[in-house]
Amino acid sequence: MEPTLSQFAETRRKDGLKVKRHEEVMSNAFSESNPEAVAENSLMTGYLMNYFKDHFSLRPLALFDVVKDFTYGDSLAGNLRLRTSLAQLFNGYFKPFKPVSADELMAGGGLLPIIGQLGRALVDPGNAILIARPYYHGFDMALGALDNIKVQGAHVPLHEAFTTKELDHLELALREAGTKIQAVFLVNPQNPYGRCYPKEVLEAYCRFCEQHDLHLVSDEIYALSTFCSRDVPTPQPFISILSLDLDSLGVKESRVHMLYGMSKDFDANGFRAGVLHTRNRTLYQSLLATSIFSNVSSPTAELWNSLLSDERGLKAYIEANRAALMEAYEHITEWLRFHDIPYIPSSAGHFLMVNFRPLLSQDSMGHVLGYENDAGMAARETALLSYLSRPPCRVVLAPGSGMHMFEPGWFRLTFSISRGVMDIALGKIERALGWSKLQM
Repeated sequence: MEPTLSQFAETRRKDGLKVKRHEEVMSNAFSESNPEAVAENSLMTGYLMNYFKDHFSLRPLALFDVVKDFTYGDSLAGNLRLRTSLAQLFNGYFKPFKPVSADELMAGGGLLPIIGQLGRALVDPGNAILIARPYYHGFDMALGALDNIKVQGAHVPLHEAFTTKELDHLELALREAGTKIQAVFLVNPQNPYGRCYPKEVLEAYCRFCEQHDLHLVSDEIYALSTFCSRDVPTPQPFISILSLDLDSLGVKESRVHMLYGMSKDFDANGFRAGVLHTRNRTLYQSLLATSIFSNVSSPTAELWNSLLSDERGLKAYIEANRAALMEAYEHITEWLRFHDIPYIPSSAGHFLMVNFRPLLSQDSMGHVLGYENDAGMAARETALLSYLSRPPCRVVLAPGSGMHMFEPGWFRLTFSISRGVMDIALGKIERALGWSKLQM
């Protein structure tokens, strides 16, 4: 017989199998960058490779023949130089009502590990965090895998999203939840819609959490990846939760926390660096006890710091990234319009939501994708995902069901892919579905 594992390990086996199946699908995609599924930005890779090549170095330890960045570092809360540069970033670009200081920041090896640690500090096992649907599927794993924290989704109709009516649906979900809610997650800019929240909605979230004695966690990882387009020439600008006057709203600042990371705005998913901002000193002290399990590596800290501390270089990078995102967005939406595929316009992040329901409603597609005419929309969504991910197409679409979309048949399409790779992927979809090719 195989040696037994802990009850914790046995409970998590199903999650492990899901990850394994995901890896198998991803490894079958035609490119390692997997252009259609993962929210990664490869548009600025060359720019950053050249920048880091010229600006990265490891620090010597004064008076000793030792490289400081080969040691354990100067703080379990994360590299002090990095946290100081991050405070400057937030003070310069997030317009905080009160200046941010380094001692209010805790850095870690990626945002999901920080979310996991923060979740266990705010929510007891078996209880829940409340979030508007649809939402990023990674929260389910980050919060549930280690500490059995549930994610309670509140269905928000599209026409009421990003308005104060969104809070009515959170109120309903709070009343009807089968478990105790201890915190609310807000993703701004939102994933998967790719849009920013207006100030009055952010304030409504804060008052909602104060009223119900809940913590509010604002994930702002796409804060600087905003852009204009033909679809949205004057988009809602990004407004950070840090910019609100919480005292005037009657909200305790100790219940409001902000998350940020290197992976999205800085095109570096693999570098693994994230940060928490909180003015709750009790929470901060609690997280110090577990921070050793998720420190940022010294090379990653110095890489990020080199750009953050370069005021001119940082400004140039942000402007170049926004221009590249706008160009990529215009390219993919031209393709979608050519093929009469509806979509929800976005103005932030790396993706937009695409509606394949009209296509999948055509019974003729059943002959192509392999489903019967009486198949439901969820089965048709799965059939399209499976068909495109297999050879010869091997392009992976991210199904909306994974994002807890309000109805099946939607897919999240990442457009922040290099033009050459994107055009290969789009051409493969056209051939697989028998569509005419858009000449670009």
